[in-house]
Amino acid sequence: MNKSRSLLFALIAISVTVCAIGCKPGSPSTEGTSYTTYLYMTDTYSGKVFTFDPESHTASSTSLCATAQNSTGEILFFKGIAYVCVGDYGNDDPGLYRFDPSDENPTPIRIGTEIDAQYIAFASSTKAYLSTYSAGLYSFDPSSSSPSFSPISGTSGMILQDVIVGSDGMVYVADNANGAVLRVNPSDDSIESTVSTSAGGTTGLVAGSYSGSAGVFVANTGAYDSTPPYAQEPGSIDFIANSATISTPVANALTGGGSIHPARLVQPSDENLVATGYGHTYRIDLSGAAVAVAELTASGASFGSLDIGYRDGLVYVPASGYQTSTNYLYVFGEDGVQEAFSPVSVMEIGDGLSFIAFYED
Repeated sequence: MNKSRSLLFALIAISVTVCAIGCKPGSPSTEGTSYTTYLYMTDTYSGKVFTFDPESHTASSTSLCATAQNSTGEILFFKGIAYVCVGDYGNDDPGLYRFDPSDENPTPIRIGTEIDAQYIAFASSTKAYLSTYSAGLYSFDPSSSSPSFSPISGTSGMILQDVIVGSDGMVYVADNANGAVLRVNPSDDSIESTVSTSAGGTTGLVAGSYSGSAGVFVANTGAYDSTPPYAQEPGSIDFIANSATISTPVANALTGGGSIHPARLVQPSDENLVATGYGHTYRIDLSGAAVAVAELTASGASFGSLDIGYRDGLVYVPASGYQTSTNYLYVFGEDGVQEAFSPVSVMEIGDGLSFIAFYED
């Protein structure tokens, strides 16, 4: 089973009962332009959206708004509008939601029909892509108030995760169950190639460069054995150069030994990557003759999640408190040094910090 999905189920299974809420009175003000600098954070249990101000290093004390749905996941901005994915596990209204943070009372509204929404990417102002857990890849028109989700041929039944648009304009999709990445041409939605990865559990993607070539980095969490006790295999990070039909292994273990299980990643510079997975976060140094991989810790303790963000020289990693009732946002520099104000306690008791995204216009 897909690692991210199975562990999300576990997270949801132990959630406390939450109220189906919309926007709260007393939510953080969106007057002026401050909302354009915020980091936005989703709660997986009820879809509440909280904010974090990177200038004051403070999180909102109440939610801005909510989808009121369990399995709320990725949040992503496009042209000033927030899009929020809601899966079909544990709720009655899955799909793709959107809201305008500049509104006096932002309200997430589901667009289109019910769908098991996982990850989204925008190829243009009139074309976007949505991945699902078991129904494949879909395209839709984000300019429509009620878009139609059109299935992409050849992807039906696939367990798909992250989807991005590469520097070459192609759409890349993580094929989680098959340990591969699909390269889709947005001009006709054809699958140009299927590139195998060096490990299973293919989950995260980010456009970047490696050894002088532009392409896409791939985070593979590691597949699970098909028989009890269902042990997890080592994960890896790969690189797919633009137009390449094979992937190049970048890292598959900590320097000095130990498995890695990356789920999402960012590239702050050509010389390093930062990746995160459940319970662990890694810094991958690409500057030397050999790639060096080290685990990042906070006060000696491991941390990690299914999402990661980057802006203005700082890396952000959310960590759900479903076991401790405390949700933290970890912040550190490109060099792996934790910021003095990190970690920041965010959200409320009973919430499960899920995904994060900076505002984008």
